[in-house]
Amino acid sequence: MGRFERSVDKVFGWEELTALMSEGRQHPRHPWSKVFQALFLGPACQMRSLREIEAACRSGCLKRRVGPISNNTLVYAMQPQDPGELLVLGCAVARRLKRNGLLRSRWSRGYVVVAVDGLELFPSYVRCCPACRKRRVEVSGDGKRRWRWQYYHRVVLAVVVSGPFPVPLALRFQQPSESEAACAAALLEELVRYLGRRYFDIVVADALYFQRPFTRRLEHLGLKWVLTLKDNQPDLAETVERLCAGAPHGQQALGEEQLEYWYWPQLYWSATGRV
Repeated sequence: MGRFERSVDKVFGWEELTALMSEGRQHPRHPWSKVFQALFLGPACQMRSLREIEAACRSGCLKRRVGPISNNTLVYAMQPQDPGELLVLGCAVARRLKRNGLLRSRWSRGYVVVAVDGLELFPSYVRCCPACRKRRVEVSGDGKRRWRWQYYHRVVLAVVVSGPFPVPLALRFQQPSESEAACAAALLEELVRYLGRRYFDIVVADALYFQRPFTRRLEHLGLKWVLTLKDNQPDLAETVERLCAGAPHGQQALGEEQLEYWYWPQLYWSATGRV
């Protein structure tokens, strides 16, 4: 454990970075520095829950390094913390990783590629906060089927995928009246503010993001985009399928796989009325 911490501090200046984080509580029994150590070292040791971290702090590998602390304390301590400070910390680590040349690979041709995607969290039949999203779901019980309101949260994550291992950059909670694509665009705009326009080059996403408002916001940020094309754009999909029937414009070997690509700089997109 000590060797791991010394390595992290040497590469990232970890002790100095974490010392800049403020305490969100008044007169806490366990200071934020101790709580953050538990929250950082636990996942680093592949612990999957707060209860597992609690057990390790009480009588396991974190007993000497952190000391006894309950999972309730971990939850309570996180609630008043400023998430902006965590974003600043994460961006500092991300900048160091890029300076060390760990975000590029041969297959990405030297570009830094960021993937965005949505994830659903905490589905429940009880509303937990004003930001809960809601939907009607059909449930069965006592031989009957009925409709109930279900509450849940969604987040959009941005992860660097062009390096030898994925590097999570940040996440953003999707607001009740906000689409996933709009949430992703807002997250990328925030990352550009913190990391600069030249930090990453290309954004990849699935077919849900293949809509003009999203691509327009990416182009405004100076970012290239690669989006999956499916049935949500039937006219464009039909055109691309027809054009792909011809010989590819280029090929590239990716391990045991062979990548074929076509280049059409002026492919008409009827949803926007432009090429």
